[in-house]
Amino acid sequence: MTSSELPRKAGIIVLSRTITVIVQMSSMVVLTRILSKEEFGLLTFLLMLYTSVMTVAHLGLPESIFYFFEKVAPASRRNFALMTGRTLFRLSLGASLFLLAFNFISPYWGFETHGLVLPLILLVVLELPTLPMPNILIAIDRAKQAAWLNIISSLVQFSVLTVPALLNQPLRIIVFALLGYGCIRLAISAFLFFKNFPGQAEKLPKGMVGEQLRYSIPVGLAQILWGLNRQIDKYIVAAFLPVTVYAVYVVGSWEIPIIPTIAYSVASVMMPSLVNHFLNQEKTQLLALWRQAIHKVSVLVLPLTVLLLLVAEEFIAVLFSESYIAAALPFRIYTLILLHRVAAYTSLLKAIDETRTITFSAILLLGSNILLSIPLVMIMGIAGPPTATLLANLISWIYILTRIKKALNVGFRDVFPFRFYSRVLGTAILTAIPVYLLSSVIQSTLLVALVWKSAAYLAAYALAATALGIVKKEDWRFLLRFLR
Repeated sequence: MTSSELPRKAGIIVLSRTITVIVQMSSMVVLTRILSKEEFGLLTFLLMLYTSVMTVAHLGLPESIFYFFEKVAPASRRNFALMTGRTLFRLSLGASLFLLAFNFISPYWGFETHGLVLPLILLVVLELPTLPMPNILIAIDRAKQAAWLNIISSLVQFSVLTVPALLNQPLRIIVFALLGYGCIRLAISAFLFFKNFPGQAEKLPKGMVGEQLRYSIPVGLAQILWGLNRQIDKYIVAAFLPVTVYAVYVVGSWEIPIIPTIAYSVASVMMPSLVNHFLNQEKTQLLALWRQAIHKVSVLVLPLTVLLLLVAEEFIAVLFSESYIAAALPFRIYTLILLHRVAAYTSLLKAIDETRTITFSAILLLGSNILLSIPLVMIMGIAGPPTATLLANLISWIYILTRIKKALNVGFRDVFPFRFYSRVLGTAILTAIPVYLLSSVIQSTLLVALVWKSAAYLAAYALAATALGIVKKEDWRFLLRFLR
């Protein structure tokens, strides 16, 4: 991959995912202002159940596309993609049973769903087989098509969630409207597939299904555990605290996805190169590409993370109204997790065929989170579960770095550029201090404070990072290509 291709492809994917995230956030903004806290809590609980089932059902098959599209002959990729879709369709039928069970279990959490889980069963069948399509398009160098698929799907999802709410329709109509989203996503995915894979394809080697499952199941198990880890604190809050508190917690208990999307998008377009270097035993080139990506991502992710810590109250109040300002506390704790999201560590593990490490790290993450969340929610209330999640992520991060070091037989400095990372983080924190002090003097509305604090901080960081040589001319050129 050339130096110009990485920012171009990553920029396209980040742009599409950023738009997707903004659209999804916008739906939350609209719904929190229209629905009561009880209705919003019930709807987000239903969507959480659906997300949990989808996470369990795909078994890592969408992620296996990057690895196997480098292994199978180009003429066989069409059949490999079809095989993946068929497997996911079969899995969707089994996943429907889990949702059916949730329909009877949810009252024990204090949520009377009144059969609203049932339309989501059909939605699983419609959406699950389409999950690999963005990765397929990226793998065959159709990043723009993958971007448009993500953008259109998110816009449709936003419409079906918010339009019925704006028309004062009951939750039942909103949930059934999601089936329209599933049909449109399926139709667009089918169109893009047949457009890029016309005609017939060569047969796949025998045993390919088994080989794909052997590769993807460890990754899938890890993704199941990660998905549960993202939801477990919400299940615990739902069990221990009232529905209205759960609604507030949902608003604040998330890592703003735009920031980790930067690292994940860069890793997505790097995956073919990482796999190729590994298969050709080019460890030096592999690690050089890996560290280069961390450098580029750090100068963006770390200041954005510090900025969110700086404007947490204003951000939550402006987006979701002042009635949800208590959500700023869990939001700020969750934002601290973003400090290590300067790389998609599992992408490197998948590229070097260390998928078992991914599974073990996910087990460690979820186990630590559960063990810490229950006692901390009793001690700290709404701040307990996000604190547990933060500590669990730290434990898992240290384990992953240790395993990469051992697998590649290199030092920690080769795996992660701690010195450069510290310089960037230190600069980001120091430039935030005068803005924070100034904010205690300047009195303004929440919206105005959000705008001027963000602008002042980003300008101060850009000047300081450039003056200290952290951000160089080539980084600005990278950023400009990235943004274009």
